[in-house]
Amino acid sequence: MDNSQQIRIPAGSDLIPRERRYSVYLRGVIGRAGTLNRMPLTVRNISAHGLKGECAYPPRPGDEVEIELPGIGAVVGYVRWGDGIGIGISFDGPIDPTLAFTRNRPGVRRAGLLAAH
Repeated sequence: MDNSQQIRIPAGSDLIPRERRYSVYLRGVIGRAGTLNRMPLTVRNISAHGLKGECAYPPRPGDEVEIELPGIGAVVGYVRWGDGIGIGISFDGPIDPTLAFTRNRPGVRRAGLLAAH
């Protein structure tokens, strides 16, 4: 038996399972809470409790932000980390990230598809 494929978890460890993240390419809008200034946000991955995104002038860690996401609408959250362009945001409450996917939004078609007559 190959021991390199065995995973040992110490007894009593408090491992928290990682929630499902969806790798996406979504365009949204972000701004600091309480301001009218908004800028484009590119979402790279999303989960029920947060997202990883990129924007030109990212808010600082700890800032409260308001985000508009396609299929989801307005979401409030906090910037948890940033690296100059990329930011990690945790939402105030859980969302259903699958609502952002085009195939799940009623009345939205992909460009280039023709309606069946």
